[in-house]
Amino acid sequence: MHAIDIAATDLNLLVVLDVLLQERNVTRAAKRLHRTQSATSHALGRLREQLGDPILVRVGGEMRPTPKAERLAGEVSRILRTIGRVLAHEGAFDPATTDRVFTLAGPDFSAATLPFLLAHMAKVTPTAGVELVPAGPGMLRDVADGRFDVAIAPTSVPKLDGLRSAHLVSLDWAVYARRDHPAARAWGAKAWASYPHVRVRTSSGGESPVDLAARAQKLSRQTGPYLPHFLLAPPLLARTDLLMTVPRAVLADVAPRFGLVALPCPVKLAAIELSIFWSAQLDRDPANTWFRQALRAAAAEAFAAPSGISRRAELAGTPRRKAHTKP
Repeated sequence: MHAIDIAATDLNLLVVLDVLLQERNVTRAAKRLHRTQSATSHALGRLREQLGDPILVRVGGEMRPTPKAERLAGEVSRILRTIGRVLAHEGAFDPATTDRVFTLAGPDFSAATLPFLLAHMAKVTPTAGVELVPAGPGMLRDVADGRFDVAIAPTSVPKLDGLRSAHLVSLDWAVYARRDHPAARAWGAKAWASYPHVRVRTSSGGESPVDLAARAQKLSRQTGPYLPHFLLAPPLLARTDLLMTVPRAVLADVAPRFGLVALPCPVKLAAIELSIFWSAQLDRDPANTWFRQALRAAAAEAFAAPSGISRRAELAGTPRRKAHTKP
């Protein structure tokens, strides 16, 4: 590992590094930084020396970041935004003029809030932005430390010092399948257990609440593929006999696009309670407070059961058993 002496490091170089990794071109980076090309090239040389890495290398006529630079890119941008928030005056937040990029950490289905959140921001904060950060084992610690603005996570997660939270939404469960799935013809616990299930490994680890509840009810499901993200499932469900048992709102927005239906869950499961989490240090921060309020309003719309579609409409395309009549 290449040791870095922070005390002897020019932290202004982080700004140069951030722009260089975005532009991947010294000339364009110099223009954005309002520096000469030679000064920017000199800064790149100093970065290479301090980081012990070429940072950008020429490949086929273009500059490409090294693996180390790729790993640094997102972190450097977040660090600079955090520094900017720390240095900004608390009372200086103006939604109409801010160019702040708010960070929302959480599972990939949190993206369902974005259409509603962005529509509101376009009216109120037209120059602000949002970055969706994937959930990970250290997500809540990053929120507590102020590296992310807000996180969405189950209310039941272990609490950390330095965090505040508020209830966001309750999500009931459903089983998603393609519209003409054979299990839908005689849907019930037996059909649920007869086909393999798509699963997603969560950052919290541990056994799925679905399997825990099923075992308590003397049921079990066949193991299908494990996916890293919920939103990778719809194309797979649309082309196979796989099933997926998830909170209904996770796929409610995208299910119609892939010809999927939400079937009643035959396993008795308590609703999933989601909360939003933020740093105690930012509890009274005007910008963070505004973003939390906007996110809660967006989530109320995004997770309305089920995306404005009635249960009857959801199941309208489910194949039914043909009625048998006497000849």
